[in-house]
Amino acid sequence: MAASQTLIDLAQTQRALVAQYLATLAPNVSIDPTSQLPPNPPNPLHVLRDSATLLKAHTTKLALLLINKPFTPTAVTSVLRDATQTCLPAMMSAVELCRPDIWGVFLHHQVVAKVRTVMREMVSFLEEVLDVAREENSSNHSKNTLASTGVLWEACDALILLDKTGIAGLAVLKAQELRDTINDAIEELKEWEEGDGDDDDEDDEDDEDDADSTSDDQNERDDQDEFDDMFSAANKLPKDRLDLKERLQTAADKLKKIQFLYAAITKRRLKTFTPDVASKKVNILTLDKLMHLLKELPESVDDLANAFYELDADQVDTILNTCIDNACSAADLLKTDWNDKDDEFTAWVTKWTSVVR
Repeated sequence: MAASQTLIDLAQTQRALVAQYLATLAPNVSIDPTSQLPPNPPNPLHVLRDSATLLKAHTTKLALLLINKPFTPTAVTSVLRDATQTCLPAMMSAVELCRPDIWGVFLHHQVVAKVRTVMREMVSFLEEVLDVAREENSSNHSKNTLASTGVLWEACDALILLDKTGIAGLAVLKAQELRDTINDAIEELKEWEEGDGDDDDEDDEDDEDDADSTSDDQNERDDQDEFDDMFSAANKLPKDRLDLKERLQTAADKLKKIQFLYAAITKRRLKTFTPDVASKKVNILTLDKLMHLLKELPESVDDLANAFYELDADQVDTILNTCIDNACSAADLLKTDWNDKDDEFTAWVTKWTSVVR
């Protein structure tokens, strides 16, 4: 009983500590750029890889100890102490090492998000440890323990993959994700333009009903039609809004060209962002600016779609121009290569900019 209580106390203490870690990793919390780093600090991605690999090994042992009989609290306590007092502090140290002024805002945010996921899943795992310790004679925990362990493994794998992928690979994946978001918006706007195709049938039915209706019925139907028209814009492009139809075709054409830009940037710039390139701070800053612009574009495209749905032609023009300006800024940012020299992409950007404007 004393051994079980020791385990419970440890799990509760570590749960409280992980909660503090999570508070530190909150999205609105920033790292002090003036904090002193140790001399010759290790690569934070390597630290995350090693600590995540070790945490997976520890949680594997813990899962086996939790589900197998007889339950041995002392063994669980020993492994849990090793896991929580070595792996988790190492991950938090890696977050501090991955300062945005050194490694870039983009990578820093990726690291924080993935470490936060590990800590969040660690809380769930500690809850499972507590449940087993409090009801050690129960045999109903195996499924929950394995599920909790599996989710924690996935979070650790994401940290390990972070090191394998590197900053260039992360940027490529993010750019592809953002490009897909723009493509989804284009497809949704196409569907909105086409509507559901039932209008003609409904109109025919209305004409037949009108022939048999009284004046009161007709007035009621007219009121209902007016009400329906007010809320139909979100589902389809009104046939009488030829101005919006023309704008929609223009927007779709411009957005497709912006998609081409994402693909070209990915191939010509992001995939050439080697460790040597990343070692220069000016390139890290450029990448941060680029990823910020690439992230803003799908958000603006979403605003553009909403402007269409609200049938606001002026807003459509304004937001589309913003999208084009941001896309051109992204293209101009990478017009020269990472060594600030012209290449094939330089000429392509010049031509692309003249076409998309």
